[in-house]
Amino acid sequence: MKQALIGAQLFSGKEFFDNRALLIDGENIIDIINEHNIPNNFETQKLNGGILSPGFIDLQVNGGGGKLFNNSPDKQSLNTIIEAHQHFGTTSIMPTVISDSLNVLKRCTTTISEVIENNKSLLGVHIEGPFFNVKYRGVHQKKYINTINSDYLNLFESLKDFPVILTLAPECISTKQLKHLKSLGFKILAGHTDASYDQLEEAIKYGLDGFTHLFNAMGQISAREPGVVGSALTFDNAAASIIVDLHHVHPSLIQMAYKQKPQGKLFFVSDSMATIHHGKPSFELYDEVVSESNGRIINSEGKLAGSSITQIDAIKNAYQSCNIPLNDAIAMVTRYPAEYLGVANYLGSLKSGYRADLTHFDLDFQVHNVWVAGKQLKQETLCE
Repeated sequence: MKQALIGAQLFSGKEFFDNRALLIDGENIIDIINEHNIPNNFETQKLNGGILSPGFIDLQVNGGGGKLFNNSPDKQSLNTIIEAHQHFGTTSIMPTVISDSLNVLKRCTTTISEVIENNKSLLGVHIEGPFFNVKYRGVHQKKYINTINSDYLNLFESLKDFPVILTLAPECISTKQLKHLKSLGFKILAGHTDASYDQLEEAIKYGLDGFTHLFNAMGQISAREPGVVGSALTFDNAAASIIVDLHHVHPSLIQMAYKQKPQGKLFFVSDSMATIHHGKPSFELYDEVVSESNGRIINSEGKLAGSSITQIDAIKNAYQSCNIPLNDAIAMVTRYPAEYLGVANYLGSLKSGYRADLTHFDLDFQVHNVWVAGKQLKQETLCE
């Protein structure tokens, strides 16, 4: 079906366009043209204002729709999580497996492998743990923190059909192991780590290419040791994700990271939990009930346990509370994560030949219309 979408300001992934039409043919984008030059064989859909952008991308999603991937690593739960995030304009996700038993990890990766070919919103898997520094384990249970052994390597070597992000503490693995993981094609992020500047500099030489949820669960800056935070801000070629729920990181530090990191090297993740698009404010994590209160999800120890935001909230918070320009805030959930994962040749921008994953939202940051591969999944009228 050939469609022309008009009536909204277009954000291409880099810049805004007014009075333009986005042409779609089937699953793909054809072009951005003047709205007065729409070919006769295209069916026109008029959007009532707002912004039409590439669909949002989230590389760290623990759950949604009342489901946590670790708790129920099956196809039905995975689809529930995906649909919960699609409702808020996130059209591509990396389901995240936090530190758990090897059996749970195997079940999660098996489900991904069985579903990924037929679900266009599924990018791969983010394995967060269990190779962590116990000092910075956060809510990850101590009993699951582990070292790499042959059982894990055999599993990792079998993951060849989809992208994998692996978050680990570089000081807890050897250079040989890091080089081997990189040879498998994994994207490797430092997280839950107390590595020194020198250790991180060495790790980057052999495959480390970024940092998970900057400022959280990592060594902080001191006068004589940059720590993980200072190192992440210093290494220009390393990317960093950051949680912009205004609870994990102070707005001034989010703004500082935005100014310090080169363009494209900072992107937003939600680290979202089961509460997304679900009526209940609590869920089970590691056999205990954790609850959301005033936007914070905490466990019995008082530790933050993921977030309750989606990427549209991250855009809003960045723009309204962190002085980040709107075009950059949107790019941090579209083009930049696509570039980091290596899928920017078909996702994250409105370009000819790219997949028609689209999100339409207003400047109150409410999502009204969502498309995945040209198929409209959510349709609402935007009030004037």
